[in-house]
Amino acid sequence: MAPDRIDLTAWLQIFSDRDYQACSPAHRAAGYFRENGVFGTVNVENVGGHLLVHHYLADEFEPHRVVLRSRDTRVYVMHLLPAKIEVIWIMEVEPRESRSAAFRCTVVVRAPPLLNLVAKLGLLPVFLRWHVRRETPLFAADVVRKIGEGRL
Repeated sequence: MAPDRIDLTAWLQIFSDRDYQACSPAHRAAGYFRENGVFGTVNVENVGGHLLVHHYLADEFEPHRVVLRSRDTRVYVMHLLPAKIEVIWIMEVEPRESRSAAFRCTVVVRAPPLLNLVAKLGLLPVFLRWHVRRETPLFAADVVRKIGEGRL
């Protein structure tokens, strides 16, 4: 498939709750909205025993690069300790050759120092890395499938 056919913005706008759940057993629910004309998504996931409720708004929304920022993600460390953190989710497509591309997901978490320590003790950073490694190829496969179906 030609990399120029990949449009992450179009894909996200048709990426359903069911699609989101199919990309990871940790995914609980997703919904999409517009706030003041800006694309947003609410994602709920359970990563390593930590419940996260994200309210992302698009910082960048381009066909080959999407940056979603949740300034007030609610995290329930070990399902007990509620806190707020900032999560930045970056998805990028990099053309490799005329008919291939690399799909990357990166998740950046920003939290106060004490909460970072608690999260590390609960292994949240480790579980998040595993989670992103597992879901990324499934997101890419969903994009390819939808292009093949003529939906993108």
